[in-house]
Amino acid sequence: MLNDRPRVLVTGATGFIGTHLCQHLLAQGYKVCAVGRKKHSEINHPYFSYHYMEKMDGQTQWQHLLKGVQVVVHLAARVHQMQDRGMQALTLYQDVNVKATQQLAREAIKNEVTRFIYLSTVKVIGEKTIEMPLRAEDQPRPKDAYSLSKLQAEQILQEESRRSGMEWVIIRPPLVYGPGVMGNFRKLIQLSRKWFPLPFGAIHNRRSLVSVFNLCSFIECCLAHPHARGEVFLVSDNEDLSTAQLVRNLRRVQRKRGNLFPFPISLLKLFGALSGKRRQVNRLVDSLQVNIEKSTRLLGWQPPFSVEASLEALCQVEDSYKHQQPATLDREARA
Repeated sequence: MLNDRPRVLVTGATGFIGTHLCQHLLAQGYKVCAVGRKKHSEINHPYFSYHYMEKMDGQTQWQHLLKGVQVVVHLAARVHQMQDRGMQALTLYQDVNVKATQQLAREAIKNEVTRFIYLSTVKVIGEKTIEMPLRAEDQPRPKDAYSLSKLQAEQILQEESRRSGMEWVIIRPPLVYGPGVMGNFRKLIQLSRKWFPLPFGAIHNRRSLVSVFNLCSFIECCLAHPHARGEVFLVSDNEDLSTAQLVRNLRRVQRKRGNLFPFPISLLKLFGALSGKRRQVNRLVDSLQVNIEKSTRLLGWQPPFSVEASLEALCQVEDSYKHQQPATLDREARA
């Protein structure tokens, strides 16, 4: 029966991914105890309880929230900030991403939580690819304070779990997109809405992305699958795109003309260097592919939604903001 599903604690529940995950789990019959930084949650469901938490660190008390919880899904983190530099940035990341994770893991062990799922980042093993896609087994190569802190949190979770027997699962997604996405992807959506041609026609890179719908499906798969225990996974839509293809797809689902013109990549990079936007430009032109063979083989999981269906849902929500109409994912457009 659906109401026999385990009780799940979700941290970061009012963030972009957390909001979608809570709604997904509730729709599948899970009981959700959610923790977030907003005063209130907009979700109203008999199996849902929400708790406001202003900050998380190494001193946070979790006992009252972990009562009856079988699985923890830890999404909360200090996310990557382009302006963060040096040791001061590392300290800020460690306070939230490392110390808070360790404290939550220890409290989960005390409360006999069965499984702890940690959402990390593909940046732990690389920020770009040249020849071969990244694999879950690749050696970690963090390049900045953010990815280093996520790797340290992974290692601490594994160590705490080894001492206790609590099961752990680590998921390293690439860029996550979907309704409500912010940051550079949202800027790309807004740019693709413009009427004028865009200078991306010469970009033939390959990038792996993951729809928030597919990520939620994968997290649910990891909640109880016996082969997920003690494993590190990569996840994606399994449809790698160039920046040019992504913009054309966005313009197509927005019913816009997809005109792109070829602009030399060397000049794009020069513009990035001169404007202080080197990292943003590199993300547009570099490749970053992941191999999800391990995820599909061990768990029997396949991305349930195509890129096209996910982009349609994203743009539908963007339009609904203008017209104040609800938007839903067209399940007939599944992969």
